[in-house]
Amino acid sequence: MHLSELPSELFTVIAGHLPLHKRVSTLLSLALASHFFYNIIIPHILYTHVRLGDDEDQALPFWKKFIDAVHSKEEGHTTTPISYYIRHLCIRYRATYESLPELQRLIDCDGLPNLVSLTINCRDISLDLLASIRWQNHCPSFQGIRLSSLSQIPVKWIQSELFAIQAVSLSFDLSRLFRHLHTLELGVMDEYDHRIDARGILSSIMPNLRVLILDRFDVGDPSMTKGFWKNHPHIFRLELGRKVDGLWFNDFESGMLPDLRVFKSDFLLARNLLSHVSESLVSLYLLKTYNAQAPYLLRTVLRSGTLSALKSLGIHRHSDDIPTTYEGKGWREDENGTVTEAPFVDPNHIRRFDGNYIMSLAKAAPNLEELELVGDSDDTIDSITSALCRFPKLSRLTLSGPIHYQPFFQSFRKWREFRDWYRPISLQQSYAPASFEQAASDFARGCPTLENFTVGDEISGKLLINDG
Repeated sequence: MHLSELPSELFTVIAGHLPLHKRVSTLLSLALASHFFYNIIIPHILYTHVRLGDDEDQALPFWKKFIDAVHSKEEGHTTTPISYYIRHLCIRYRATYESLPELQRLIDCDGLPNLVSLTINCRDISLDLLASIRWQNHCPSFQGIRLSSLSQIPVKWIQSELFAIQAVSLSFDLSRLFRHLHTLELGVMDEYDHRIDARGILSSIMPNLRVLILDRFDVGDPSMTKGFWKNHPHIFRLELGRKVDGLWFNDFESGMLPDLRVFKSDFLLARNLLSHVSESLVSLYLLKTYNAQAPYLLRTVLRSGTLSALKSLGIHRHSDDIPTTYEGKGWREDENGTVTEAPFVDPNHIRRFDGNYIMSLAKAAPNLEELELVGDSDDTIDSITSALCRFPKLSRLTLSGPIHYQPFFQSFRKWREFRDWYRPISLQQSYAPASFEQAASDFARGCPTLENFTVGDEISGKLLINDG
């Protein structure tokens, strides 16, 4: 079948898989190929995703153009305004100061009737302005909002707009914004590393909420969490970042989140939730685990010791010998399932990623297709790949170091990709491939099911299997 014979609606789906940085150039090139492609792509697909960047001087003319086109339509012009085609809108940094009032004007004149999601990445934002917009009347398809890099500076803005200065907390009810919200993502940027009280979130009711992603929030009143989870049973993706604290699952009961398929949190939060949702999870990412806490959690804390439905697993692991009694830190099991617990202060029992560690993961998640390990290893390639072969369906593997620009195997420091960041050192390691190509080849030979192999220098956290 020729590409031009495909139904036109499929081109929108195809374009959705283009990388964002290549989307515009690729679509424009295709539009020049023929009148057929031009009529499909411009403006229908080209303006589906619109991103307004840092330059306010460039952003404002776009808003004026959009608003003027809507008014012209109202005056009888037949040309469809470009803003009618926008489904996903992103506004970031300095472009938000003047852009948000213009956004409100455009929405009030029904200029974004097909808007599905809004992403705002900035330091200063008026949530009262967002709350005042009549979303359901003007944007009936609206489902998701992402607010990130919110700042607690300056203090005057904190007092008047978002936070109560006496107790850092959200001072608004999210239910006022979007009762029909599908996706909510909130992240706070704060140089003092404060946490924001999640009271404003926990007191909200968003009956259609399916995706909740939070970072730098704290539970001030644990008694509010049980009611929140009961009021939002349709959540299928829940991500609580590395800076989320508190008793989020206080008095949690099995059956509260029956649709949960994707979960991301640190060890302590996962410790309280997993036993209630383990049978439904398809994707799991564990942050801030120490030594052997991840296999301990999956093999000992869970009643069954296995997550048969799990297809995707990510683990961020610290290795240390500090005398802190972290639960499960020195846990280990052998091939027969016999468990031992190493002394907490014994420096010889630092648990890195090795064959034994991965063997326990394979026992816990035998149907895994995707694995990301963030930490370091001093084991041999044969031991690592032999353990990976215990996953009969494993096709994607990502290995990243515990700190920025620290490789998974220390010998990787000699690679061109890493050597600019470290002085030459003498490494006594049994596995020292000369390049990424050699490492990829070694892992492919050792684990034949692998189709994708990635070596990173920081937490990726972007597991592909994230929709259940």
